[in-house]
Amino acid sequence: MANSKGGSKNLLWLMVGLVVLSVGVAGVAVYLAWQSSNNAPAEGEKAATPRRSPIFVEVEPFTINMTNSRGTSRLLYIGMTFKVSDKETRDILKDHLPQVRSRLLMRISDEPVDELTDTEGKKQLADKLIVALQDPPLTEQQPELNIEEVLFTEFIVQ
Repeated sequence: MANSKGGSKNLLWLMVGLVVLSVGVAGVAVYLAWQSSNNAPAEGEKAATPRRSPIFVEVEPFTINMTNSRGTSRLLYIGMTFKVSDKETRDILKDHLPQVRSRLLMRISDEPVDELTDTEGKKQLADKLIVALQDPPLTEQQPELNIEEVLFTEFIVQ
């Protein structure tokens, strides 16, 4: 009987040692996994890039007298905002806002009002407005204006 008591005690110490060793190995594995997840992007994800806020230039709405294909007078109430790529383009547009509004008014008044009532006509108008602001330049030695998009905020044909 004395032998069985000593064997149980040894077995108990062996079990305690294995539990402590297992907990230690698990702790090291968790620590290493945590360190690697903090230092590298997860698989399939891109590295985090700083979010860039969009830059907008708002043009106050204005009304334009137009004629349709039948020769009758129509009114267009239009408001728009330009989405630009950089602050330099924003500053140029804001500094020359009277010229910008004049060019927009002149370009829009040349359009057939009947074509502006559908989505495709509005898309084509947006492209034409970008070109109208690019050429001729608003100022001497003006860099190319980086206008990404024309956003119509108000558009009423009456």
